Amino acid sequence: MADIRSLLHLPGVFAVGEFDNQGELVDYAGDISLNVARMAAMMAKANSATGNMQAAGYSDFTGKDGFSPVVGFAVSGPKKSALIVKNVGVFVDNDKADFDALRNTLNKL
Repeated sequence: MADIRSLLHLPGVFAVGEFDNQGELVDYAGDISLNVARMAAMMAKANSATGNMQAAGYSDFTGKDGFSPVVGFAVSGPKKSALIVKNVGVFVDNDKADFDALRNTLNKL
């Protein structure tokens, strides 16, 4: 299990979560409810699986390697975003977040 609570101190982060390989919530903290954290865990697992399928298909179709396996992804709206790397995700306020620093930090977990 990752030390996800330490991620709450990063600029822009208002919630964090960790999920297992089946998409079940392992832990969460911050300004989200338990129900939202559970839903986010399922969505993160589903999007990871979809991303891996798409990356493998793209590599097979083009003959270009390096896209698979997918390590992480982001979903961004005009004001909020979610960044997921491996089995940990952060929810952020876009105007306060340093996306490169967040990705680098998540990669080290």
